[in-house]
Amino acid sequence: MRQMVNKLKLLKKVKLFWDIDGTLLRTNGAAAFPFAKAVSEYAGAEVIIDRKKLSGFTDYEIALSLLSSIGITTSLGNITLILESYAEKLPTSLNLGVVEKIGQIEQVLESILKIPEIEIAVGTGNFLPGAKIKLNHVGLMNYFDDTNLFCASENYWSRDLIINDAKNSLATDQIGIVIGDSPKDILSAKASGLKSIAVATGAHSSAELAKYVPNLILNDDWQVNDLIDGINNLIQNL
Repeated sequence: MRQMVNKLKLLKKVKLFWDIDGTLLRTNGAAAFPFAKAVSEYAGAEVIIDRKKLSGFTDYEIALSLLSSIGITTSLGNITLILESYAEKLPTSLNLGVVEKIGQIEQVLESILKIPEIEIAVGTGNFLPGAKIKLNHVGLMNYFDDTNLFCASENYWSRDLIINDAKNSLATDQIGIVIGDSPKDILSAKASGLKSIAVATGAHSSAELAKYVPNLILNDDWQVNDLIDGINNLIQNL
């Protein structure tokens, strides 16, 4: 494993929008169980989450898809009620499960927060309460300001809407970069005119992610040097 360099520098100012599941942490199914339970309770019928198939979907999209699979349509307002029930169940399930930070992500966040040119944020399909619960569970919440949490809500229920909202937070001298583990992260970044870094630490391999042509792909053992070098290569000609 390469040792992190002590001094890191970027050529331009950037704002990094981090996905959560498969990028910052893994719940290994511990979040899927209470989610399915909350949807099943609302529907009065059992639903099962296919985690690979629904990778990259927002919590609102997952709930809508699960309900549609059993012939139920409902409003975004009712989906919010389902997600509130899910958030209530989530801490217990996380405590019982095997939830882990991905790779050296905590050291990465500590290192890049020391770089003046970098601002970090979350750009995720998670419902806000669920996002905070997951990040707090693994001790990563303290790296992100509440004002920089771009999460799923009734107004921003799709990933494209979330990432576009994130884009609107950029300062005039910042370059926005989405970091995520799914094709949807790449596609939403492109739809909003942002750059994308794909990480092969989730449900999709490097080869699968390459088909969607992100600006950069980091393999599952990536380190902070790989990230900084990659960002500098990405932005040097902008």
